[in-house]
Order: sequence, then C-alpha cells, then structure tokens
Amino acid sequence: MKFCARVGNLTKLRPCRGFAVLAALGTVAFSRFAGAAGTALDVQSGRGTGMAAAVTAMIDDSSAIFYNPAGIAQGKIVDAQVGDSLVAPSVKFTDTQGQSTSTLFKIAAPFQIYESGGITEHLSVGIGVFTPFGLTVPWPSGWEGKSVVTEANLATYDFNPTVAYRIGPLRVGVGLQLVRATVDLKRKIDTPAEVSAELGADTWGAGFNIGAQLEAVAKYLSLGIAYRSAVALDFTGNVHFDNVPPPFQATLRDQLATTSLTSPDVLQMGLASRPVRSLVLDFDLVWYGWSKFHALDVNYPNDASGTLSTSEPKNWSNTVNAHLGGELKVSDGLRLRAGAEYDPSPSPSSTLLPDVPDANRLNLAAGIGYTHPSGFGLDLGYQLLVLFSKTSTVSPPLAGTYGGVGNIIGISVGYRTPPRTTL
Repeated sequence: MKFCARVGNLTKLRPCRGFAVLAALGTVAFSRFAGAAGTALDVQSGRGTGMAAAVTAMIDDSSAIFYNPAGIAQGKIVDAQVGDSLVAPSVKFTDTQGQSTSTLFKIAAPFQIYESGGITEHLSVGIGVFTPFGLTVPWPSGWEGKSVVTEANLATYDFNPTVAYRIGPLRVGVGLQLVRATVDLKRKIDTPAEVSAELGADTWGAGFNIGAQLEAVAKYLSLGIAYRSAVALDFTGNVHFDNVPPPFQATLRDQLATTSLTSPDVLQMGLASRPVRSLVLDFDLVWYGWSKFHALDVNYPNDASGTLSTSEPKNWSNTVNAHLGGELKVSDGLRLRAGAEYDPSPSPSSTLLPDVPDANRLNLAAGIGYTHPSGFGLDLGYQLLVLFSKTSTVSPPLAGTYGGVGNIIGISVGYRTPPRTTL
C-alpha cells in the first residue's frame, strides 16, 4: 500500500492505496493475457490454440482432460502429449495527460502434460497437469503506477485425474482438480526514501470438472457441454521490505500476509458439424462466473499498528465469450486449423487498475498438426490477441486508457496408438 507520512510525525502512517496482495491476479486475471475471459488460460494444447479453443463438442485426444473430459472416451487407444504455450503480451497505459507506459517484454510459458488410455472400449482414464490461470505483468520499476504494482507473477498448477465412459453415441467424463497456486508481487512505497515491497505466497485448493459429448447425427453433428468448478484459494505468505527509513521500520517490517480468492466456475457449450468428411467446424459459448471477484482483501495478522490490512474493490461481472474454429484434414497425417474468439472484459471501468489491466479482446488463431504413421505427432498453434482500448475512471494518477496486443504460440508433441486416421 502507499503510505502517506503526516507532517512532523513520520511514525504516524495512514494507508492511501492498498498493498493488495494481487493474489487474484492469476486466478482472475491471468487468462486475460492468455486469451480467455477474466483470468483463465484456454491455450492448453497446440491443437486447441490453433482452433481458438473451439473444441468442446469435438475434442478427442488427451487434452480433453482440460477442454471436455468426456472426449478421452475413445476406446482402446493410448494418447499422450507434452506441450507449452508461449505467451508474450504487450499492454500500454495512457494517462489523462497523454503520457504512455508499456509493459516490459517478458514471455510466460505455462506447460501442459496429458495422458489418457482406454481400459475397455467403453471405459477410459487419464491425468493432466496444466496451468489454467496465471499472470505475468512486468511494468517499468519507475512508472507512475509503481505504488500499485511493478511486477506480478501468478501461476496455478492443476493436477486433474479423469475418468470417462462411452455409452453408444454418448460420452461422459468427470475429473478431480487438485490446484497448487503461487504468487510473487512487487511494488514501490513512497516514504522519504522509496521502499521496495515484495510478497511471495502459495496455497492449495480442490474442485472438479465434468463433461459430456453426444453424437447427435452420426458423422455429421456433435454436441458438447463441460463444467469446471470454482476453487477457493487461501493464500499465506510473507512480505519483504527493502530500503525502509528508520521512522518506518516498526511498521514496514517483514511479516506474514494472507488473502483469499475464488477462481471462477466455467460452463462451456459447443456444437460441432462436419459439412464434409474432411472438415469439422466447432462453435462454443463459454460462461465465466467472474462475479465472485468482489475485492482484493489483504490481511496482516501480526501488524500491531493496524494500518496495513487493505481492501481494493474489483466488482467484476460474469461474461460469455464466443469461439469459432475449424480443422481440415488434408491427408491422413496432416491437418490445418483456424479460429477466432471474442472475449468481453469482466472489469468495470471504475475499478480497473494496472495490477489486472483488462479490456475487450479479439483472438485470431491458426495452426497445423502432423502425425507420423508411427503415432508420433506435432501440433503448432498461433494466436494474435488484440486488446481493444478501455478507459479506467479510477482517481488520478491511475485514470487512463489500457490497450495492447499479444502473441501466443502453442506447441504440443505427442504419441497416439493406434494413430488417428479419420476425423
């Protein structure tokens, strides 16, 4: 938080702006830089990235553990893949005086590991490890919003064991979420000397996911639905202060800090059609329960002064985003992909701050996949993310406009036996 010293008595402090643990950055803001609504990373495979995550009704490989757990019920096959998503956002803030500041160049690289296999023609099991929420926001150390944030890094690691069953044209799947979350946050505090503050915190949480796919018209039309539950995360960590002047050392001392947040629940519905045998098109609507994100509340249980605990309002709204993607089979081993996504911002202008810079966005995607006859394969996906301008009405000096662009590359290397030869 920013501390303002009263004239003549530097030991009397009052909080001017909360040192919000910003823990919610990852769970409610990470996906903003990765391409999904609020803070959810939906670039969880090379194939999914190249189709703008429009795969709910047709996904049939082990990445279905994230996208729709029903999709792993493919009979007696073994499917495994390892991947990474390289996310490079650039966000620009322009204040009311026309002065602009851009985030520093930094690549986030959330990874994915999936494996699934059929025990029988009907029953399949699998496990996935991936990063469904995460954030990297590196602002310049001396910029005008340094009292709110200079750098924020958050990641959630989801361990997701899954089981799925096929009954005729219907597939159903269910999984358990075991979530590990970590956060590292840096900012500056204005005193007679500039104090650096850094918070590191971590926690565990648990939830579930469930899904279904229905082949409504054989080889022509499929329906899909998937739900991933909210996960409550109670962070505990330590705040470290550097360069603290003597009059402030009794209050700005290394100590315990806590905060709580809840990731949004996510409901997605999809329709996939095969107008010709070699082409599948998928249209998804995805609902995010962002209204759980009311505020960033940070508590300092060992603070005798009672001045450090803060609450920063956010008041996000639920959103629905739309995805359209396609996959064209060129040959038994080669597939081309493309897609687009529109993702509305859940943040009101009145609470928009640089810890979670946000705006409506458009994602344009393209990709390619190749599978060798041996079963080994490579999937590459690319997304251009366009962050439309959005104006914050927060009081100066942080009133202004946010916008920007991002580049996302998804890479997956996998093995499937027997190899896929049809869509």
